[in-house]
Amino acid sequence: MTDGFSYRMLRAGLAATSGRTYRSLLGACADPRAAQDQVLQRILSDNAGTRFGAAHRFGSIAGFDDYRRAVPVQTYEDLREAIELQEATGAPYLTASKPVYYNQTSGTVAEPKNIPLTKAGLARIQRLQRLAAYTLSRRTSALGGKVFVVSGAAHEGTMPAGTPFGSASGLLYASQGKLLRRRYVLPASVSDIADYDARYLAMAVLGAADASVTTMATANPSTFIRLMDVFNASADVVLDAVATGRLPAGCRPEGHSDVPSFRADPGRASALRRRLETAGRLTYADIWSDLRAVVTWTGGSCGLAIERLQPMLTDGCPVFELGYLASEVSGTVNIDPLDGSCVATLQDNFFEFADRDDWEAAADDPDRGLQTGTLADLEAGRDYYVIVTTADGLYRYDMNDIVRVTGFVDRTPVLSFVQKGKGVTSITGEKLYEFQVMSAVTAAVAELGTVSPFFIMLADVAEAGYTLHAELASTPVREQRADFAGDLAAGVERALRQVNVEYSAKRASGRLDPLRVQLLASGAGDAFRRQRVADGQRDVQFKYLRLQYSTECTFRFDDFAIPASD
Repeated sequence: MTDGFSYRMLRAGLAATSGRTYRSLLGACADPRAAQDQVLQRILSDNAGTRFGAAHRFGSIAGFDDYRRAVPVQTYEDLREAIELQEATGAPYLTASKPVYYNQTSGTVAEPKNIPLTKAGLARIQRLQRLAAYTLSRRTSALGGKVFVVSGAAHEGTMPAGTPFGSASGLLYASQGKLLRRRYVLPASVSDIADYDARYLAMAVLGAADASVTTMATANPSTFIRLMDVFNASADVVLDAVATGRLPAGCRPEGHSDVPSFRADPGRASALRRRLETAGRLTYADIWSDLRAVVTWTGGSCGLAIERLQPMLTDGCPVFELGYLASEVSGTVNIDPLDGSCVATLQDNFFEFADRDDWEAAADDPDRGLQTGTLADLEAGRDYYVIVTTADGLYRYDMNDIVRVTGFVDRTPVLSFVQKGKGVTSITGEKLYEFQVMSAVTAAVAELGTVSPFFIMLADVAEAGYTLHAELASTPVREQRADFAGDLAAGVERALRQVNVEYSAKRASGRLDPLRVQLLASGAGDAFRRQRVADGQRDVQFKYLRLQYSTECTFRFDDFAIPASD
Protein backbone atom coordinates (compact mmCIF):
# COMPACT_ATOMS: atom_id res chain seq x y z
CA MET A 1 0.00 0.00 0.00
CA THR A 2 1.63 3.28 -1.07
CA ASP A 3 1.93 6.12 1.43
CA GLY A 4 -0.31 8.33 -0.71
CA PHE A 5 -3.00 5.69 -0.86
CA SER A 6 -2.63 4.97 2.86
CA TYR A 7 -3.04 8.66 3.62
CA ARG A 8 -6.18 8.91 1.49
CA MET A 9 -7.56 5.87 3.30
CA LEU A 10 -6.78 7.48 6.66
CA ARG A 11 -8.54 10.72 5.74
CA ALA A 12 -11.54 8.86 4.40
CA GLY A 13 -11.71 6.74 7.54
CA LEU A 14 -11.53 9.77 9.82
CA ALA A 15 -14.20 11.54 7.79
CA ALA A 16 -16.46 8.51 8.05
CA THR A 17 -16.05 8.14 11.81
CA SER A 18 -15.84 11.80 12.83
CA GLY A 19 -17.41 13.94 10.12
CA ARG A 20 -20.86 13.69 11.67
CA THR A 21 -19.42 14.42 15.15
CA TYR A 22 -17.74 17.53 13.75
CA ARG A 23 -20.92 18.81 12.12
CA SER A 24 -22.93 18.10 15.26
CA LEU A 25 -20.47 20.07 17.40
CA LEU A 26 -20.60 23.03 15.03
CA GLY A 27 -24.40 22.92 15.20
CA ALA A 28 -24.30 22.92 19.01
CA CYS A 29 -22.05 26.00 18.93
CA ALA A 30 -24.99 27.99 17.55
CA ASP A 31 -26.87 27.61 20.84
CA PRO A 32 -24.52 26.70 23.71
CA ARG A 33 -27.14 27.31 26.38
CA ALA A 34 -29.51 24.72 24.90
CA ALA A 35 -26.71 22.24 24.33
CA GLN A 36 -25.49 22.59 27.91
CA ASP A 37 -29.00 22.30 29.35
CA GLN A 38 -29.40 18.98 27.53
CA VAL A 39 -26.05 17.67 28.80
CA LEU A 40 -26.79 18.64 32.40
CA GLN A 41 -30.21 17.01 32.38
CA ARG A 42 -28.81 13.83 30.82
CA ILE A 43 -26.06 13.55 33.44
CA LEU A 44 -28.46 14.20 36.31
CA SER A 45 -31.07 11.77 34.97
CA ASP A 46 -28.55 8.98 34.36
CA ASN A 47 -27.14 9.29 37.89
CA ALA A 48 -30.22 10.25 39.92
CA GLY A 49 -30.21 6.84 41.59
CA THR A 50 -26.66 7.07 42.90
CA ARG A 51 -25.87 7.84 46.53
CA PHE A 52 -24.63 11.30 45.54
CA GLY A 53 -27.61 11.89 43.24
CA ALA A 54 -30.13 10.94 45.90
CA ALA A 55 -28.41 13.07 48.54
CA HIS A 56 -28.53 16.10 46.26
CA ARG A 57 -31.99 15.49 44.77
CA PHE A 58 -30.88 15.04 41.16
CA GLY A 59 -34.36 13.78 40.28
CA SER A 60 -36.01 17.09 41.16
CA ILE A 61 -33.47 19.47 39.65
CA ALA A 62 -35.12 21.41 36.84
CA GLY A 63 -32.18 23.41 35.50
CA PHE A 64 -28.87 25.14 36.14
CA ASP A 65 -30.13 27.42 38.92
CA ASP A 66 -31.57 24.44 40.81
CA TYR A 67 -28.36 22.49 40.29
CA ARG A 68 -26.21 25.33 41.57
CA ARG A 69 -28.34 25.59 44.72
CA ALA A 70 -28.48 21.83 45.33
CA VAL A 71 -24.80 20.93 44.86
CA PRO A 72 -21.90 22.84 46.44
CA VAL A 73 -18.67 23.26 44.46
CA GLN A 74 -16.57 20.13 44.99
CA THR A 75 -12.87 19.33 45.20
CA TYR A 76 -11.34 15.90 44.81
CA GLU A 77 -11.02 15.57 48.56
CA ASP A 78 -14.77 16.16 48.86
CA LEU A 79 -15.33 13.22 46.49
CA ARG A 80 -12.44 10.95 47.47
CA GLU A 81 -14.43 8.83 49.94
CA ALA A 82 -17.26 8.22 47.45
CA ILE A 83 -14.75 7.33 44.69
CA GLU A 84 -12.97 4.85 46.95
CA LEU A 85 -16.22 3.33 48.29
CA GLN A 86 -17.61 2.84 44.78
CA GLU A 87 -14.40 1.11 43.75
CA ALA A 88 -14.29 -1.05 46.90
CA THR A 89 -17.95 -2.07 47.03
CA GLY A 90 -19.26 -1.72 43.50
CA ALA A 91 -22.20 0.29 44.85
CA PRO A 92 -23.28 3.32 42.76
CA TYR A 93 -21.96 6.14 44.91
CA LEU A 94 -21.22 8.60 42.08
CA THR A 95 -22.16 6.92 38.80
CA ALA A 96 -24.79 4.38 37.88
CA SER A 97 -22.20 2.60 35.72
CA LYS A 98 -19.16 1.08 37.41
CA PRO A 99 -15.82 2.72 36.60
CA VAL A 100 -13.57 0.51 34.49
CA TYR A 101 -10.45 2.67 34.66
CA TYR A 102 -8.92 5.45 36.75
CA ASN A 103 -6.92 8.32 35.32
CA GLN A 104 -4.26 8.95 37.95
CA THR A 105 -2.77 12.36 38.65
CA SER A 106 -1.21 14.20 41.59
CA GLY A 107 -3.44 15.34 44.44
CA THR A 108 -3.39 17.98 47.14
CA VAL A 109 -2.38 15.41 49.78
CA ALA A 110 0.00 12.46 49.82
CA GLU A 111 -2.47 10.18 48.04
CA PRO A 112 -2.82 10.77 44.28
CA LYS A 113 -6.13 11.57 42.64
CA ASN A 114 -7.76 8.65 40.85
CA ILE A 115 -10.29 10.06 38.41
CA PRO A 116 -12.97 7.48 37.57
CA LEU A 117 -13.86 6.64 34.00
CA THR A 118 -16.75 4.41 32.96
CA LYS A 119 -16.78 2.38 29.76
CA ALA A 120 -18.88 5.13 28.17
CA GLY A 121 -16.42 7.73 29.47
CA LEU A 122 -13.49 6.05 27.76
CA ALA A 123 -15.53 5.88 24.56
CA ARG A 124 -16.23 9.62 24.80
CA ILE A 125 -12.53 10.44 25.15
CA GLN A 126 -11.69 8.19 22.22
CA ARG A 127 -14.37 9.86 20.10
CA LEU A 128 -12.93 13.28 20.93
CA GLN A 129 -9.41 12.08 20.08
CA ARG A 130 -10.63 10.87 16.69
CA LEU A 131 -12.37 14.21 16.19
CA ALA A 132 -9.11 16.05 16.88
CA ALA A 133 -7.32 13.84 14.34
CA TYR A 134 -10.09 14.51 11.83
CA THR A 135 -9.86 18.30 12.19
CA LEU A 136 -6.08 18.07 11.80
CA SER A 137 -6.36 15.97 8.64
CA ARG A 138 -9.19 18.14 7.31
CA ARG A 139 -7.21 21.39 7.46
CA THR A 140 -3.56 20.31 7.13
CA SER A 141 -1.31 17.65 5.60
CA ALA A 142 0.27 16.96 8.98
CA LEU A 143 -0.76 13.29 8.95
CA GLY A 144 0.74 12.64 5.52
CA GLY A 145 3.63 10.67 7.02
CA LYS A 146 4.40 9.01 10.34
CA VAL A 147 3.30 10.46 13.68
CA PHE A 148 5.65 10.58 16.66
CA VAL A 149 3.40 10.61 19.73
CA VAL A 150 4.66 10.56 23.32
CA SER A 151 1.94 9.44 25.74
CA GLY A 152 1.70 8.13 29.29
CA ALA A 153 1.70 4.54 30.46
CA ALA A 154 -1.63 2.81 30.00
CA HIS A 155 -1.32 0.54 33.02
CA GLU A 156 0.56 1.76 36.08
CA GLY A 157 -1.17 -0.43 38.65
CA THR A 158 -4.53 -1.54 39.99
CA MET A 159 -6.87 -0.18 42.61
CA PRO A 160 -7.58 -2.33 45.72
CA ALA A 161 -10.56 -3.97 43.99
CA GLY A 162 -8.57 -4.65 40.83
CA THR A 163 -9.60 -1.82 38.48
CA PRO A 164 -6.57 -0.59 36.50
CA PHE A 165 -5.21 2.94 36.73
CA GLY A 166 -2.72 4.90 34.68
CA SER A 167 -2.86 7.42 31.84
CA ALA A 168 -6.08 7.30 29.85
CA SER A 169 -4.28 8.90 26.90
CA GLY A 170 -1.85 5.96 26.94
CA LEU A 171 -4.68 3.46 27.16
CA LEU A 172 -6.49 4.97 24.18
CA TYR A 173 -3.22 5.37 22.24
CA ALA A 174 -2.81 1.61 22.46
CA SER A 175 -6.38 0.94 21.31
CA GLN A 176 -6.59 3.20 18.25
CA GLY A 177 -7.74 1.74 14.93
CA LYS A 178 -5.29 0.11 12.53
CA LEU A 179 -5.19 3.09 10.15
CA LEU A 180 -3.89 5.37 12.90
CA ARG A 181 -1.70 2.80 14.67
CA ARG A 182 0.04 2.05 11.40
CA ARG A 183 1.29 5.64 11.34
CA TYR A 184 2.66 5.65 14.88
CA VAL A 185 6.43 5.54 15.27
CA LEU A 186 6.37 4.52 18.94
CA PRO A 187 4.53 1.38 20.00
CA ALA A 188 2.46 1.79 23.16
CA SER A 189 4.81 -0.53 25.04
CA VAL A 190 7.55 2.12 25.08
CA SER A 191 5.56 4.09 27.65
CA ASP A 192 5.80 1.12 30.02
CA ILE A 193 9.59 1.20 30.25
CA ALA A 194 9.98 2.00 33.94
CA ASP A 195 13.39 3.66 33.83
CA TYR A 196 13.08 7.23 32.51
CA ASP A 197 16.55 7.35 30.96
CA ALA A 198 15.95 4.06 29.16
CA ARG A 199 12.52 5.19 28.00
CA TYR A 200 13.82 8.43 26.51
CA LEU A 201 16.76 6.61 24.92
CA ALA A 202 14.38 4.11 23.32
CA MET A 203 12.23 6.95 21.98
CA ALA A 204 15.32 8.70 20.62
CA VAL A 205 16.47 5.59 18.78
CA LEU A 206 13.07 4.81 17.28
CA GLY A 207 12.64 8.43 16.23
CA ALA A 208 16.06 8.64 14.63
CA ALA A 209 15.44 5.38 12.78
CA ASP A 210 12.37 6.70 10.94
CA ALA A 211 12.85 9.62 8.54
CA SER A 212 9.19 9.79 7.48
CA VAL A 213 7.77 11.65 10.50
CA THR A 214 5.57 14.60 9.57
CA THR A 215 3.92 15.25 12.95
CA MET A 216 5.13 15.10 16.52
CA ALA A 217 2.64 15.30 19.37
CA THR A 218 2.65 15.27 23.16
CA ALA A 219 0.94 17.19 25.95
CA ASN A 220 3.83 19.33 27.17
CA PRO A 221 6.49 20.68 24.77
CA SER A 222 9.16 20.33 27.46
CA THR A 223 9.07 16.60 26.67
CA PHE A 224 10.47 17.29 23.21
CA ILE A 225 13.18 19.56 24.59
CA ARG A 226 14.23 16.81 26.97
CA LEU A 227 14.14 14.25 24.15
CA MET A 228 16.40 16.35 21.95
CA ASP A 229 18.88 16.63 24.83
CA VAL A 230 18.91 12.82 24.94
CA PHE A 231 19.43 12.65 21.15
CA ASN A 232 22.55 14.74 21.47
CA ALA A 233 23.92 13.55 24.82
CA SER A 234 23.69 9.91 23.65
CA ALA A 235 24.26 10.49 19.95
CA ASP A 236 26.82 7.71 19.52
CA VAL A 237 24.55 5.15 21.22
CA VAL A 238 21.50 6.31 19.25
CA LEU A 239 23.22 6.27 15.86
CA ASP A 240 24.93 2.94 16.50
CA ALA A 241 21.49 1.50 17.26
CA VAL A 242 20.07 2.97 14.03
CA ALA A 243 22.95 1.45 12.07
CA THR A 244 22.54 -2.02 13.57
CA GLY A 245 18.76 -2.12 13.94
CA ARG A 246 18.97 -3.09 17.62
CA LEU A 247 17.78 -1.19 20.66
CA PRO A 248 20.41 -0.55 23.36
CA ALA A 249 20.44 -2.80 26.40
CA GLY A 250 17.70 -1.97 28.89
CA CYS A 251 15.46 -0.26 26.32
CA ARG A 252 13.18 -3.19 25.57
CA PRO A 253 9.85 -3.15 27.44
CA GLU A 254 9.23 -6.34 29.38
CA GLY A 255 6.07 -8.42 29.17
CA HIS A 256 4.85 -6.99 25.84
CA SER A 257 4.17 -8.63 22.50
CA ASP A 258 4.67 -5.36 20.55
CA VAL A 259 8.40 -5.12 21.19
CA PRO A 260 9.81 -2.19 19.19
CA SER A 261 11.57 -3.21 16.02
CA PHE A 262 13.13 -1.30 13.13
CA ARG A 263 15.36 -2.16 10.22
CA ALA A 264 19.10 -1.50 10.28
CA ASP A 265 19.96 1.63 8.30
CA PRO A 266 23.70 2.33 8.36
CA GLY A 267 23.31 4.92 5.60
CA ARG A 268 20.90 7.02 7.65
CA ALA A 269 23.09 6.66 10.73
CA SER A 270 26.11 7.89 8.74
CA ALA A 271 24.21 10.86 7.30
CA LEU A 272 23.03 11.95 10.74
CA ARG A 273 26.55 11.48 12.15
CA ARG A 274 27.99 13.71 9.43
CA ARG A 275 25.36 16.34 10.22
CA LEU A 276 26.22 16.13 13.90
CA GLU A 277 29.93 16.56 13.18
CA THR A 278 29.20 19.59 10.98
CA ALA A 279 26.65 21.38 13.17
CA GLY A 280 27.81 20.15 16.57
CA ARG A 281 24.24 19.34 17.59
CA LEU A 282 21.27 17.67 15.93
CA THR A 283 17.81 19.21 15.68
CA TYR A 284 14.40 17.80 14.80
CA ALA A 285 14.81 19.40 11.38
CA ASP A 286 17.91 17.23 10.85
CA ILE A 287 16.16 14.05 11.95
CA TRP A 288 12.79 14.66 10.27
CA SER A 289 13.29 16.95 7.29
CA ASP A 290 9.60 16.70 6.28
CA LEU A 291 8.25 17.68 9.71
CA ARG A 292 5.01 19.63 9.11
CA ALA A 293 3.41 20.09 12.53
CA VAL A 294 3.84 19.91 16.27
CA VAL A 295 0.68 19.30 18.31
CA THR A 296 1.02 20.23 21.98
CA TRP A 297 -0.14 22.61 24.67
CA THR A 298 0.71 26.21 23.86
CA GLY A 299 -0.90 28.06 26.78
CA GLY A 300 0.37 28.93 30.23
CA SER A 301 3.97 28.02 30.98
CA CYS A 302 4.26 26.04 27.74
CA GLY A 303 4.84 29.23 25.74
CA LEU A 304 8.43 29.52 26.95
CA ALA A 305 9.13 25.88 26.17
CA ILE A 306 7.81 26.38 22.64
CA GLU A 307 10.17 29.34 22.19
CA ARG A 308 13.05 26.98 23.00
CA LEU A 309 11.63 24.24 20.78
CA GLN A 310 10.90 26.35 17.69
CA PRO A 311 14.55 26.71 16.50
CA MET A 312 14.85 22.91 16.50
CA LEU A 313 12.02 22.51 13.97
CA THR A 314 11.88 22.73 10.20
CA ASP A 315 11.44 26.22 8.74
CA GLY A 316 7.86 27.42 9.13
CA CYS A 317 6.74 24.31 11.02
CA PRO A 318 3.50 25.27 12.81
CA VAL A 319 2.76 24.46 16.44
CA PHE A 320 -0.91 23.56 16.87
CA GLU A 321 -2.77 23.77 20.15
CA LEU A 322 -3.66 20.38 21.61
CA GLY A 323 -6.58 21.80 23.59
CA TYR A 324 -7.58 22.18 27.22
CA LEU A 325 -7.13 18.59 28.37
CA ALA A 326 -6.78 17.40 31.96
CA SER A 327 -6.97 14.14 33.84
CA GLU A 328 -10.44 15.15 35.01
CA VAL A 329 -11.93 16.29 31.72
CA SER A 330 -11.33 16.63 27.99
CA GLY A 331 -12.27 20.29 28.13
CA THR A 332 -11.94 21.53 24.57
CA VAL A 333 -11.37 20.28 21.05
CA ASN A 334 -9.47 22.24 18.42
CA ILE A 335 -11.94 22.34 15.54
CA ASP A 336 -9.63 24.43 13.33
CA PRO A 337 -5.90 23.98 14.06
CA LEU A 338 -4.93 26.79 11.69
CA ASP A 339 -6.57 29.46 13.85
CA GLY A 340 -6.63 27.54 17.14
CA SER A 341 -10.40 27.47 17.59
CA CYS A 342 -10.66 25.39 20.75
CA VAL A 343 -14.29 25.10 21.80
CA ALA A 344 -15.65 23.38 24.88
CA THR A 345 -16.82 19.79 24.64
CA LEU A 346 -20.28 21.16 25.29
CA GLN A 347 -22.13 18.02 24.17
CA ASP A 348 -20.26 15.81 26.63
CA ASN A 349 -19.54 17.85 29.76
CA PHE A 350 -21.29 20.66 31.62
CA PHE A 351 -19.23 23.79 32.28
CA GLU A 352 -19.52 26.63 34.76
CA PHE A 353 -17.29 29.66 34.99
CA ALA A 354 -16.46 32.26 37.62
CA ASP A 355 -14.86 35.59 36.79
CA ARG A 356 -11.22 35.40 37.87
CA ASP A 357 -11.18 38.58 39.93
CA ASP A 358 -14.48 37.76 41.63
CA TRP A 359 -13.41 34.19 42.41
CA GLU A 360 -10.10 35.23 43.95
CA ALA A 361 -11.75 38.03 45.93
CA ALA A 362 -14.32 35.56 47.26
CA ALA A 363 -11.50 33.21 48.32
CA ASP A 364 -9.97 36.00 50.40
CA ASP A 365 -13.36 37.09 51.78
CA PRO A 366 -15.57 34.05 52.56
CA ASP A 367 -18.56 36.27 53.33
CA ARG A 368 -18.60 37.56 49.78
CA GLY A 369 -21.18 35.79 47.62
CA LEU A 370 -20.26 34.42 44.21
CA GLN A 371 -22.42 33.34 41.27
CA THR A 372 -21.15 31.17 38.46
CA GLY A 373 -22.23 31.43 34.84
CA THR A 374 -22.32 29.11 31.85
CA LEU A 375 -20.70 29.06 28.41
CA ALA A 376 -23.43 31.34 27.09
CA ASP A 377 -22.53 34.03 29.66
CA LEU A 378 -18.84 34.49 28.88
CA GLU A 379 -17.29 37.67 27.47
CA ALA A 380 -14.39 38.02 25.06
CA GLY A 381 -11.04 38.89 26.58
CA ARG A 382 -11.95 37.94 30.15
CA ASP A 383 -10.38 35.28 32.38
CA TYR A 384 -12.45 32.67 34.22
CA TYR A 385 -12.04 29.83 36.68
CA VAL A 386 -13.50 26.54 35.40
CA ILE A 387 -15.96 24.22 37.20
CA VAL A 388 -16.98 21.01 35.40
CA THR A 389 -19.63 18.35 35.70
CA THR A 390 -18.87 15.09 33.91
CA ALA A 391 -20.84 11.94 33.23
CA ASP A 392 -18.15 10.00 35.09
CA GLY A 393 -18.89 11.26 38.59
CA LEU A 394 -17.39 14.73 38.96
CA TYR A 395 -20.14 17.17 40.00
CA ARG A 396 -19.46 20.91 40.10
CA TYR A 397 -15.79 20.02 40.28
CA ASP A 398 -13.39 22.91 40.83
CA MET A 399 -10.59 22.48 38.29
CA ASN A 400 -8.63 25.42 39.76
CA ASP A 401 -7.71 26.30 36.19
CA ILE A 402 -7.92 29.73 34.58
CA VAL A 403 -9.00 30.07 30.94
CA ARG A 404 -9.39 33.10 28.69
CA VAL A 405 -12.02 33.77 26.05
CA THR A 406 -10.12 34.59 22.86
CA GLY A 407 -13.00 34.63 20.38
CA PHE A 408 -16.16 32.81 19.36
CA VAL A 409 -17.29 30.04 17.04
CA ASP A 410 -20.83 31.12 16.30
CA ARG A 411 -22.14 31.81 19.84
CA THR A 412 -19.73 29.53 21.67
CA PRO A 413 -16.54 30.98 23.18
CA VAL A 414 -13.07 29.86 22.12
CA LEU A 415 -11.12 29.02 25.28
CA SER A 416 -7.39 29.21 25.92
CA PHE A 417 -5.66 27.89 29.05
CA VAL A 418 -3.90 30.64 31.02
CA GLN A 419 -2.53 28.93 34.14
CA LYS A 420 -3.40 26.98 37.25
CA GLY A 421 -5.29 28.96 39.89
CA LYS A 422 -4.07 30.25 43.21
CA GLY A 423 -2.11 27.84 45.35
CA VAL A 424 -1.16 25.55 42.44
CA THR A 425 1.72 25.84 40.00
CA SER A 426 2.69 23.78 36.99
CA ILE A 427 5.82 24.21 34.88
CA THR A 428 5.83 20.92 32.99
CA GLY A 429 2.57 19.37 34.19
CA GLU A 430 3.59 18.51 37.76
CA LYS A 431 0.71 20.43 39.41
CA LEU A 432 2.38 21.28 42.71
CA TYR A 433 0.01 22.30 45.50
CA GLU A 434 0.57 24.86 48.26
CA PHE A 435 -0.37 22.34 50.95
CA GLN A 436 2.28 19.92 49.66
CA VAL A 437 4.93 22.64 49.79
CA MET A 438 3.94 23.74 53.28
CA SER A 439 4.12 20.18 54.62
CA ALA A 440 7.39 19.38 52.85
CA VAL A 441 9.19 22.54 53.96
CA THR A 442 7.93 22.35 57.54
CA ALA A 443 9.07 18.75 57.88
CA ALA A 444 12.44 19.32 56.21
CA VAL A 445 13.24 22.37 58.36
CA ALA A 446 12.26 20.47 61.53
CA GLU A 447 14.62 17.64 60.60
CA LEU A 448 17.42 20.21 60.53
CA GLY A 449 16.57 21.38 64.05
CA THR A 450 14.93 24.73 63.42
CA VAL A 451 11.71 26.33 62.16
CA SER A 452 10.91 28.73 59.33
CA PRO A 453 8.63 31.63 60.29
CA PHE A 454 8.46 32.70 56.64
CA PHE A 455 9.01 30.89 53.36
CA ILE A 456 7.74 31.03 49.79
CA MET A 457 8.32 28.64 46.91
CA LEU A 458 8.44 30.29 43.48
CA ALA A 459 7.97 28.48 40.18
CA ASP A 460 10.34 29.84 37.54
CA VAL A 461 9.02 28.80 34.15
CA ALA A 462 11.99 30.19 32.22
CA GLU A 463 14.45 28.20 34.35
CA ALA A 464 12.19 25.11 34.52
CA GLY A 465 12.52 24.81 38.28
CA TYR A 466 11.55 26.01 41.74
CA THR A 467 13.30 28.22 44.27
CA LEU A 468 12.55 28.07 48.00
CA HIS A 469 13.09 31.41 49.78
CA ALA A 470 13.24 30.69 53.51
CA GLU A 471 13.75 32.77 56.63
CA LEU A 472 14.88 30.63 59.58
CA ALA A 473 14.43 31.06 63.33
CA SER A 474 18.09 30.17 63.78
CA THR A 475 20.54 30.77 60.95
CA PRO A 476 23.52 28.43 60.63
CA VAL A 477 26.98 29.93 60.88
CA ARG A 478 28.54 31.02 57.61
CA GLU A 479 30.77 27.99 57.11
CA GLN A 480 27.74 25.67 57.47
CA ARG A 481 25.24 27.54 55.30
CA ALA A 482 26.01 25.91 51.97
CA ASP A 483 25.66 22.42 53.45
CA PHE A 484 22.50 23.49 55.31
CA ALA A 485 20.91 24.87 52.13
CA GLY A 486 21.80 21.68 50.27
CA ASP A 487 20.35 19.49 53.02
CA LEU A 488 17.19 21.62 53.12
CA ALA A 489 16.75 21.34 49.34
CA ALA A 490 17.27 17.56 49.48
CA GLY A 491 14.78 17.15 52.32
CA VAL A 492 12.09 19.21 50.62
CA GLU A 493 12.64 17.37 47.35
CA ARG A 494 12.31 13.97 49.04
CA ALA A 495 9.05 15.00 50.68
CA LEU A 496 7.58 16.46 47.48
CA ARG A 497 8.48 13.40 45.45
CA GLN A 498 6.74 11.19 48.01
CA VAL A 499 3.46 13.11 47.93
CA ASN A 500 3.30 14.22 44.28
CA VAL A 501 3.67 11.50 41.65
CA GLU A 502 3.88 13.95 38.78
CA TYR A 503 6.53 16.14 40.44
CA SER A 504 8.57 12.98 41.00
CA ALA A 505 8.15 11.93 37.38
CA LYS A 506 9.19 15.32 36.01
CA ARG A 507 12.26 15.43 38.24
CA ALA A 508 13.21 11.87 37.31
CA SER A 509 12.93 12.62 33.59
CA GLY A 510 14.97 15.81 33.90
CA ARG A 511 12.15 18.08 32.75
CA LEU A 512 12.32 19.89 36.11
CA ASP A 513 15.62 21.15 37.50
CA PRO A 514 16.64 20.42 41.11
CA LEU A 515 15.15 22.66 43.79
CA ARG A 516 17.15 25.77 44.62
CA VAL A 517 17.22 27.29 48.13
CA GLN A 518 17.86 30.91 49.12
CA LEU A 519 18.24 31.60 52.85
CA LEU A 520 16.81 34.93 54.02
CA ALA A 521 17.79 37.25 56.86
CA SER A 522 15.52 37.88 59.83
CA GLY A 523 12.72 40.32 59.02
CA ALA A 524 12.16 39.18 55.43
CA GLY A 525 8.65 37.91 56.21
CA ASP A 526 7.62 41.16 57.87
CA ALA A 527 8.97 43.16 54.95
CA PHE A 528 7.06 40.93 52.53
CA ARG A 529 3.84 41.46 54.45
CA ARG A 530 4.31 45.25 54.53
CA GLN A 531 4.81 45.33 50.78
CA ARG A 532 1.69 43.24 50.12
CA VAL A 533 -0.42 45.49 52.35
CA ALA A 534 1.03 48.57 50.66
CA ASP A 535 0.05 47.02 47.33
CA GLY A 536 -3.57 46.87 48.44
CA GLN A 537 -4.13 43.59 50.29
CA ARG A 538 -6.23 44.02 53.42
CA ASP A 539 -4.08 43.78 56.52
CA VAL A 540 -6.75 42.02 58.59
CA GLN A 541 -7.25 39.40 55.88
CA PHE A 542 -3.59 39.00 54.98
CA LYS A 543 -2.34 35.48 54.39
CA TYR A 544 0.89 34.25 52.89
CA LEU A 545 0.57 32.43 49.58
CA ARG A 546 3.38 29.93 50.04
CA LEU A 547 3.48 28.84 46.40
CA GLN A 548 3.25 31.04 43.35
CA TYR A 549 4.87 31.88 40.03
CA SER A 550 7.99 34.04 40.07
CA THR A 551 6.35 36.41 37.58
CA GLU A 552 3.55 37.11 40.09
CA CYS A 553 5.86 37.96 43.00
CA THR A 554 7.49 41.41 42.93
CA PHE A 555 9.23 41.21 46.32
CA ARG A 556 13.02 41.63 46.16
CA PHE A 557 14.25 38.54 48.01
CA ASP A 558 17.84 39.31 47.05
CA ASP A 559 17.74 42.30 49.42
CA PHE A 560 17.41 39.83 52.31
CA ALA A 561 19.59 37.00 50.99
CA ILE A 562 22.19 35.54 53.34
CA PRO A 563 25.41 34.59 51.54
CA ALA A 564 25.87 30.84 51.52
CA SER A 565 29.64 31.16 51.98
CA ASP A 566 32.50 33.63 51.87
